[in-house]
Amino acid sequence: MITTTAKQVIESIYEAINRRDIPAAMEFIDDDCVYQDLNFPQPFIGKKAVKKLFEESVKGIPDDLKFVIDDITTEDPLAVGILWHVELDGIPFPNGRGVSFYRLSEETRKLVFARDIIESPVKLGKAAFFIIRLVMPLVRRTFK
Repeated sequence: MITTTAKQVIESIYEAINRRDIPAAMEFIDDDCVYQDLNFPQPFIGKKAVKKLFEESVKGIPDDLKFVIDDITTEDPLAVGILWHVELDGIPFPNGRGVSFYRLSEETRKLVFARDIIESPVKLGKAAFFIIRLVMPLVRRTFK
């Protein structure tokens, strides 16, 4: 039985991405992976699509831009939630924080589902509540 935990897999993926070693990162991706980066309108479905996401995410960025895990859950061997930020030469990048959820396949112990939420550069504050209240009636009418 494979004993790799979600924490170990995700830390390995982050380390590989920080080295710009996409092939190493891909060793931990399940063939049926669904990767939802909420900056994009559609999820990346399948290993080939996830590879393209990883390649595009590191393309043209400096080698000293790193993803740093701030906190990671450890209770579930198949799933983790993490808080992370981006640093440039050891300096936290403005609006570079995020939160992610990752789940491994029970069979392969590889990443089968991911969702990344990245800090918005626009801070709506209380205006967000106003927008939600404004849009709610339209959502109710449209999706009933």
